[in-house]
Amino acid sequence: MFQRSSLSVVAVLAVGGALIAGCSSSSSSSSSAPASAAAAASTAASSPAASAAATGVSAADCTIINGISAGVIQVLTPLQSESTSKAAVTLKAYISTLTADEAKLTSPAGKAAVASFISALQKSLTETPAQATGPLTTAIGNLASACA
Repeated sequence: MFQRSSLSVVAVLAVGGALIAGCSSSSSSSSSAPASAAAAASTAASSPAASAAATGVSAADCTIINGISAGVIQVLTPLQSESTSKAAVTLKAYISTLTADEAKLTSPAGKAAVASFISALQKSLTETPAQATGPLTTAIGNLASACA
């Protein structure tokens, strides 16, 4: 059964995951975490070849993965204020889009990062927030760091 509170967890984790990824890939102080997250995302998006060399994910895959990672907050945050049925439809459509993006990937590490995120999102549709939190946090972190 789909639980509205799980969507809130998804959206909060999306924001938290992006900030955690930004902080872990930046040497800036923790007081500038949002700026660090934005800088890390910008750097990763602007230099996929350098990122690919460090992670084993191809530059082409990093372009796709960075696009997914950059859009997580934009897609998931609005779900908090949607009705349960509308949020479920939106999340399922997002999962379909992610699945199509995953099919374009060529590197095993890139495919694994996106597959993990898709799996965590699918499971969040039927899990309690407590059950969904760990896997979603891990999946968002892996997605954000796949090309870092």
